[in-house]
Amino acid sequence: MKQHLSEEELSELLLAPQAPQVSNAHLATCASCRAEQELMRRVLGELPSLVRVVAQKTDSFFEKQRTAIWTEIVTLQPRKEFPVLAWALGAAVLVVAGLLLSIAPAPVRTRAEADPDHELMIQLERTLQSEVPQALEPAALLAREITQNSRPNSSSPVRKKESSHEN
Repeated sequence: MKQHLSEEELSELLLAPQAPQVSNAHLATCASCRAEQELMRRVLGELPSLVRVVAQKTDSFFEKQRTAIWTEIVTLQPRKEFPVLAWALGAAVLVVAGLLLSIAPAPVRTRAEADPDHELMIQLERTLQSEVPQALEPAALLAREITQNSRPNSSSPVRKKESSHEN
């Protein structure tokens, strides 16, 4: 046999008498479900009279209710002491800050580092200015021109020659 009807099914039977035959058949055979449905029917029948009783209550009644509820809430919840909580939080922050400062490594002072590309160019220039084998002389000439062109106010020997020929 099927299990008992749920509250939703019983509510549907109360609100819509043309409910499925399966539910009606179960009600005919199950005394527990019939008793539950009858209880629901009585509660729904008393609902309009309860609404009228509540509607007739004055504002002073509801004010008394509100006061009683707030009194109960205040007595059940102990007040938290703000100053104690604030001091505890402040002490915790100080402890954490002290730990972070003591654990953090001391800042390392670094001296300014030269650009590695510039250092490489200086080394290359020194190498090229030294005595160079015959086969590398064109590369040495090119390197000299590059270094002279990289200086802002200097002009290359090629430009000097060109300017002297123009006169």
